[in-house]
Formats: sequence, structure tokens, C-alpha cells
Amino acid sequence: MYIPKTFQETDRETLYQFIRDNSFGLLVTTGNDGVPVATHIPIELQPDANGQFRLVGHLSKANPQWKLLSSDTPALAVFSGAHSYISSSWYDHVNVPTWNYLAVQVTGRTSILSEDEALEVLRQQVDKYEAHSKCPVSVDSMTEDYVRKEMRGIVAFTMTIDSIQGVAKLSQNRDDKNYQNIVSELRQTGNSGAAELADEMAARRPEVGK
Repeated sequence: MYIPKTFQETDRETLYQFIRDNSFGLLVTTGNDGVPVATHIPIELQPDANGQFRLVGHLSKANPQWKLLSSDTPALAVFSGAHSYISSSWYDHVNVPTWNYLAVQVTGRTSILSEDEALEVLRQQVDKYEAHSKCPVSVDSMTEDYVRKEMRGIVAFTMTIDSIQGVAKLSQNRDDKNYQNIVSELRQTGNSGAAELADEMAARRPEVGK
């Protein structure tokens, strides 16, 4: 991923937390014909038995991409956060428009999980997303026969984290006056993503991002 030094996010725990908070990612592999294949799915960050972090997820068996996830298949996982167009009219000088955004990319190698491992992935994943439900369900609240039957339609996988890169392009190269104006203009757009981006910018430069 191309990242100018000014916008690099290098703190490992910050990158991990970003994945936790933005876990609906894009899994990219290369098909046997050399053409890239991608699927949008929830991809979770989990420790393995040795405490090393890895990515886990599952694909529908109807999705042929799962057949590419054999042992040690190179893969790319992309996680995107808040983003917004930045108008050059928000500056106090002539400049070009741009786009601010947050993203993390992970490269690694995939392998297929066993049925019991897949069950544990599903159990943890459902518990995570049901945590704030009014009437939460869980894998354990369903009969084992039913769960096993439904699992026939999916393939779970794990992916090593061989490299991880993060970008936080948040107008760090702007002076305080223009930075503050960008935050203010983002908040006035009425767009929830722009507002979230403004909050992130304000948190990173609190002396001006109010």
C-alpha cells in the first residue's frame, strides 16, 4: 500500500484495534487464471493457541473463492474506516481537492480450518455482534444438529499476519487554521462518515480540532 510518511500509522495495537472496530473487510486472492478474486466479509482478529494474532473468517461454499484458500495461499485483507471528500474551498489558499481516510491492509497466507475450529470461529463471531442486541442469540442457544447442518454451507479459514500497514490521511500536512476549518466543514456536511472523520481529526489535534 502506498503511504506517504506523513500519513503512516505504525503503532501495532492501534492497527489491531482498527481491525476490531472495522472488521467488515475485503478478502483478496489470486485465481488460478491470474485474475484477482475478492469478497466482502466480516474478518476477525483473534489470537491463536500460541497467543499470536491472526485473521479468521468464513466464506459460503457457493463462493468459489474458498477453493483458493488452501494451505499457505497468499492473500490480502483490506479494512476501511471513515473517509470523506475534502474540498479545496475549505482552505485559505489555492490548492487541489483531496480525500481523507483511514485504512489498514494485511498480507498473509490462508489455510482452511477444521469443522470444530470453524464452530469456534462462528461462536465467537456471533457473540461479538450480538453483544448489544435486545434479544441476543448465540450458537450455543441452537441445537448442535442444526448448527452442524448449517455449517455444511460454509468454509472457515485463518490468515497469518505477515505484514500490516495502516494509513491515516487526516490533513496532518495542514496548518492549524486550515486543519480546524476542515474539521468544521466536515461536521457541517450532515454526513455521518464525515462527522466520524472530523471526530478522529479533532482527537488527534485536540488543541485546534474543537
